[in-house]
Amino acid sequence: MKATVEKIENRRATLTVEVEPEAVARALDHAYRHLVRRVQIPGFRKGRAPRFLVERHLGKAALFEEALDHLLPEAYSRAVAETGIEPIDRPQLNIETFSEEQGLRFTAEVEVKPEVDLGDYRSLRVEVPVATVTEEDVQRELERWRELRATLEPAGEDAVAEKGMVAVLDLEGTLDGQPIPNGQAEDYAVELGAGRLLDGVEEQILGMRPGEEKEVPVTFPADHPGESLRGKTATFHIRLKELKRKVLPPLDDEFAQEVAGLSSLQELRAQVEKELTRIAEEQARADLRRQVVQKVVEGARLEVPETLVRRQVEDRINSLENRLRRQGDSLESYLQATNQTREQLAESLRPQAVEDVRTDLVLDAVAKAEGIEATDAEIEAELRSLAAAMGQPYQRVRQQFTRSGLVLDVAENIRRRKTIDWLVERATGQAAGTAAAGGEAAGGRPAQAAATEAAVAGAPAGPGRQGQEGPVAEGAEAPDAPEAPGASTGTTE
Repeated sequence: MKATVEKIENRRATLTVEVEPEAVARALDHAYRHLVRRVQIPGFRKGRAPRFLVERHLGKAALFEEALDHLLPEAYSRAVAETGIEPIDRPQLNIETFSEEQGLRFTAEVEVKPEVDLGDYRSLRVEVPVATVTEEDVQRELERWRELRATLEPAGEDAVAEKGMVAVLDLEGTLDGQPIPNGQAEDYAVELGAGRLLDGVEEQILGMRPGEEKEVPVTFPADHPGESLRGKTATFHIRLKELKRKVLPPLDDEFAQEVAGLSSLQELRAQVEKELTRIAEEQARADLRRQVVQKVVEGARLEVPETLVRRQVEDRINSLENRLRRQGDSLESYLQATNQTREQLAESLRPQAVEDVRTDLVLDAVAKAEGIEATDAEIEAELRSLAAAMGQPYQRVRQQFTRSGLVLDVAENIRRRKTIDWLVERATGQAAGTAAAGGEAAGGRPAQAAATEAAVAGAPAGPGRQGQEGPVAEGAEAPDAPEAPGASTGTTE
């Protein structure tokens, strides 16, 4: 096989590929052996008819079409590998010659990766951040645990509403004298001071006593989920039915035993400090990776292909759609709830998609310049880890990923991760294991301090988890207003 490449404008290249007649003959023979098993010709058992009868029965064109379907992808892939071009889109193919006598000759015009001017990335130097955990951090985490285990007790009929209390309300909203759809609620529990209500509403409740009622004007923000309410001023009749106070458990040895099975508060403090330190170190390493990648990308010059941006946006939308489907929802209902079209969603995702594509292209260029690749052993280890996570046999996962081409994505992710490791090690003078966190290519999502409780005690990792004994656990369903956009009832923050 012979392949040549001609670069043309706008990051496009044209491959000219010539395949020898012998390879065409082998492809035609392969096509015959494949087709003969699918046809029944009188006088012959299935799969036993000679080639000339199969050609007469199906037509010679069918044989050549089958052979081309087998030969063309293989020849194109080999031509790409031999010429070293890096396609980013499907090729436009043109068959010029295809016969047993002359072989196969075709051209393939395709968009290729842009050239990347990496700048002086080898001279980049970054100071390694130091992760620190103070006594105040430990105390703040322990106080958060106390909040999660708070109980509620009646504040009394003479109590006055103040921040930190839980108010139980009856709400009835009207707009221009008409009830607001889903704007009524009974026994709606909300923690005052938690920022759950729209601006100005909470201030009207502060100072009220149980049994008092009040008419409160509410102006909905311009980005309120309910389109018909945006910018409108409604009236809410509020009746304060009850006030409750949070009672926090004492921070003592008994608390340590209850939340973590430890014998003393001192042990609990030590465990929390250890876990917060681990999280802080992971956070620092993740931040370092992002900082190094960001500086390398900022120092590079390239043109971001629109083809890759569109693909990135579509991948994000498809990922969202799959996630919603697993949750029993749909993209259509999500778009309706967020009051946007698919086109508007795509446009909102575009800026981050541009940055992600730019980052990937720069990392790929560094990997190519430095000869960084994923080894077979690394790919196997990654697939074994995926198989274990999926609960499937390794060989089955390997076959699925190889057949679908996803094994190439696995190799690509490993290569980019190794590239970041190399960049971090060079920029800091420290090995990637000590200066950089593992995980996602661009540094992964930072760990949160709220995970300490789950790590130390196997208890809920943060507010809003099922089983929480929190100050608003008995609240009723939230009305359409006057809750702030994005807020939800039943949890504290």
